[in-house]
Amino acid sequence: MSKSSISEYLLSSPEITDLYERATRSHFLSLAGQGQLAVEDLNQWLSQDRLYAQAYIRFIGGLISRVQLPTKVDDQGTSKTLQWRILSLLQTALSGITRELQFFEENAKKYGLDLEAPGPVAEGGNLSNKSAGFAPNKVTQDYIDLFDSFSAQPQGKLEKTLLDGLVVLWATEKVYLDSWTYAKEQASENADTKGDLDGGALRKEFIPNWTSEQFQAFVKECQECLDASADFQDGDTEEVIAAGSMAIFKRVLVLEESFWPMVA
Repeated sequence: MSKSSISEYLLSSPEITDLYERATRSHFLSLAGQGQLAVEDLNQWLSQDRLYAQAYIRFIGGLISRVQLPTKVDDQGTSKTLQWRILSLLQTALSGITRELQFFEENAKKYGLDLEAPGPVAEGGNLSNKSAGFAPNKVTQDYIDLFDSFSAQPQGKLEKTLLDGLVVLWATEKVYLDSWTYAKEQASENADTKGDLDGGALRKEFIPNWTSEQFQAFVKECQECLDASADFQDGDTEEVIAAGSMAIFKRVLVLEESFWPMVA
């Protein structure tokens, strides 16, 4: 990967081609883009995504605790200014997810959606149609555990590095953008939302939000901060960094594939 950035290496690897497609092109997304996703399915997914978003806040807090700002005022080398750039990115992420949670509540009220919808339970690694009380399902809990593994540990050794966290951040946001871009592409031009099963919530509110130019710019900044951070790593070889990043990337893709509910 000596001639490519870490993100280019991850995205171009034959190891993840099929997995990436499965993570970003589910039947759930196809129905969402066509306005034919059942309200019950949307409610269950939004309820889990809301729990994901709450855990994301703790995740960002953990990454902020790993930022090493320069102690000297005149220390403005490239690696030091990168720390300020990463901090700005994380501030943007925290502000964005706060708005997102408010956005969920506003549109739930507007379209009569349920953000505490009980979902299917896990049985042998699969989700059944049996109803469970409202709580994180297995996949959401796995995501929460991943995010919480980056929790700040005062006066303790941080096993997960800032670079590891930037891989998770970029991977989750990149997959989210590509997934909803795919959903958006499933709609015919000038599609009328009057017949949408959710009253137009996805195609009028959620999908435009998750494919906006602002969100695209945020994902691009995640990628650039990740790439720059990987270039300034000391101690580990390129091969070690590549292998560690690939393992994290695959983990996120596996979770993303499972995060989209199985729908008829």
